[in-house]
Amino acid sequence: MNGHKIVLLGIAGPLLLGSCALFGLPTTYLFKHNPNQADPSAGGNAVASVSGTMVSTTLSLSGLTPGKAYIAHYHAFGPDSSTNPCASNGPVTQGFPNFTADASGNASVTVKADMTKIAGDNGAYVNVHYASDPSVVPICAPVKLAKG
Repeated sequence: MNGHKIVLLGIAGPLLLGSCALFGLPTTYLFKHNPNQADPSAGGNAVASVSGTMVSTTLSLSGLTPGKAYIAHYHAFGPDSSTNPCASNGPVTQGFPNFTADASGNASVTVKADMTKIAGDNGAYVNVHYASDPSVVPICAPVKLAKG
């Protein structure tokens, strides 16, 4: 029975952030590599936790270009896709502070934001971009998997 509870929480966790009901439990979202040649070993996770009406999200990244500057943003669903938030080209709803990968290609950055900026379709995915060329998006973490 305990195994079933763990599986259920693992499935329900991503849905809860989308419905503003995370209840303070941290939820981890894995980054996936986008179909481009930028930073082919990049990966990591985003851990989001809620306290009252605020969400704290920490990105823990690896495989980035050492010494390179990056930017990251929460994005809303865009018009290009209703099933793959990372491909939907949605508008930015919340930015993270700019950051630079260390000599090993690792980086960590945290943002605290009001739930209304990243809840539901407003927080459908997190993209990590090159600061020098925001059109280059090596990795994306889907936070919500479908519109609505």
